[in-house]
Amino acid sequence: MQNIRSQHTTAQGSELFVSTQFKARSHVQIIEESHARSRTAGIDPNQTSAPEKYKISPEMLRQRIKDSQPFYDLVTTQMSTLYRILQGSGFCMAVADADGYVLHTLGDAHLLSHYKKGNCMPGYLWTEEAVGTCGIGLVLIEGIPIQISGKEMFCKRAHHITNSATPVHDNNGKLLGVIALSGLASAVHIHTLGMVILTAKAIRSQIGEIEKAREIAIRNTYMTALMESDQRGIITLNGDGDIVQINKKATALLGLDQSNASSASLHSPDSQESLNISALTRTRMNWKQTLRAKQGFTEREVTFIRGDSRFQLVCTLDPITMPDGESAGGMLLVVEHDRILQLANEMAGSQARFTFNSIIGSSSSLEEAKKVANAAARGDAAVLLHGETGTGKELFAQAIHNASPRHNKPFVVINCGAIPNELLESELFGYVEGAFTGARKGGRPGKFELADGGTLFLDEIGDMPLDMQVKILRALQSGEVNRVGDMQTIKVDLRIIAATNVDLDTAIKRGTFREDLFYRISTLNITIPPLRDRGNDVLTLAETFLHRIRPRLGKPDLEYSSSALQAFSQATWPGNIRQLENSVERAVNICEQRVIMPDDLGLDYTDTRTAQNIASDSDHSNHANVPAEVANLDTNSEAMLGEMEQALIARLMNENDSNISKVARSLGVSRPTLYRKLKKYDLSQN
Repeated sequence: MQNIRSQHTTAQGSELFVSTQFKARSHVQIIEESHARSRTAGIDPNQTSAPEKYKISPEMLRQRIKDSQPFYDLVTTQMSTLYRILQGSGFCMAVADADGYVLHTLGDAHLLSHYKKGNCMPGYLWTEEAVGTCGIGLVLIEGIPIQISGKEMFCKRAHHITNSATPVHDNNGKLLGVIALSGLASAVHIHTLGMVILTAKAIRSQIGEIEKAREIAIRNTYMTALMESDQRGIITLNGDGDIVQINKKATALLGLDQSNASSASLHSPDSQESLNISALTRTRMNWKQTLRAKQGFTEREVTFIRGDSRFQLVCTLDPITMPDGESAGGMLLVVEHDRILQLANEMAGSQARFTFNSIIGSSSSLEEAKKVANAAARGDAAVLLHGETGTGKELFAQAIHNASPRHNKPFVVINCGAIPNELLESELFGYVEGAFTGARKGGRPGKFELADGGTLFLDEIGDMPLDMQVKILRALQSGEVNRVGDMQTIKVDLRIIAATNVDLDTAIKRGTFREDLFYRISTLNITIPPLRDRGNDVLTLAETFLHRIRPRLGKPDLEYSSSALQAFSQATWPGNIRQLENSVERAVNICEQRVIMPDDLGLDYTDTRTAQNIASDSDHSNHANVPAEVANLDTNSEAMLGEMEQALIARLMNENDSNISKVARSLGVSRPTLYRKLKKYDLSQN
């Protein structure tokens, strides 16, 4: 005992030895406290082996070994290395997991036999609670490297043995297990503990490397998953232009087979011949020079080679720079030309949102227009929509597109009358870089290109100038367009839907519209009826707009008065559906009561009637005099008007045997409105 303690004192200042780990408590105190705990636990100092009750099954041992990897693999390897040095010198080693269960032993035969007799073997628990003071158990409690010898062991059977044990932690400080090196007390030196500590440090370092490698592998897996989830082709290039990594989308776009793609993968950059981006492209740009200069570009058309064919992809190059500023190459994004056009359409909001279900109304004139439009949707013929401003020509155009085989393709709109003549050609056909002053770098596709595969809606085509009509006709006949400033033709496949509020027959006679273009765009003619010719559709639309608008403006209970509905029916609607919707929105905004009155609508109408007017005119609808209780009400009060309306509806329901159609017709309201009034006033329909 004195000899060991003096060794500890001599070694003071070295991190390898026990004394540096003890702060407020001495080695002697630690041993005494451990012995006290052992006695409290009821450990018999004369016991010759670890109790069988603490042994786990072989299956449980295998599971613990599995749960402790890679610690188990590393520690057994290090133990083998250390044992090659100590072999034949009377040492035996054991490794336990963080709970104290022995996982593996290795050593000289005679000492290993002593281990076996004492059950210091895989599957047994070696903690203070199981076997009293020992190297493994004490390290688990104190959490420090320690060496104990002779009578410092609690059980007498180990008094001739010295234990040098140390914990093994990962880089986050988590305890992985304990390594213990045992030998005869006469043969052990304090440096034995130093060897065990160095072994633990080596294991910790290797675990750190494994964790770093695993972290890198996880990050690479995440990066690969991100690359593969992107709809664009992604290629990473080193400073020489060699492909470092490439996703499946880019592999397909470039026409590479899987073996070529894997040869350019991060996983085997040195094992196979590199694939350089210069060998796949035809461009005057020097890829190596561009990459090393940390230069990039955005959405540039680059010609690629696939066998004997040439094709263009839209590319964006982003330089990759190391934290110290050194160039590491670049990331190249490659996108099909059609995909760029699709993205441009999405950003421009050129999508068809409406279907035939969006067209509200049941008048015969509207049903006829819808019938022809449905037939048009099944084919690919050009359609000419004719109707007054605000009748819903674009609504019909979108419905036709969405019901057609092209519904998954772009729906592109251009208002031919809203774009200045000098800009119309570049809007329709696009332009190349440098085509004119102010032309955007890289050029720009026109509406014809954007609509390729889908539908081009030429709104207000009757306002198009004659010189543009010629160019439109040529594009429709040839299926090709030329960007402004470019001689190269671009093939397009699209369907034309045109719309106008102009009488094109008259325009042809006046010489302001080409007859040949008229026949090209009017294979199917559809006339959309004005609102004034659609009968009860006016009230249906008014109700629809009210239900759509009032929740948005925080007035969910707002209703029309009977006189407001009468005003809707009598208005001439020069602005058609657009005017009707604006009128409803105006009324919802300014109405301060729960009932919309005619003045809220802002309409020009005739014979507008209040509830009192309707009551006084009821004789013209084969009704008797107004009830006495109604005639005496103050009609200047909104509450009184409500009571008048309730009384009038109750009387009309009684006189017409609850015939909803007759009562609604007499009041000048729709059936749905009458149903709501009946519910509002709790009037019976029987």
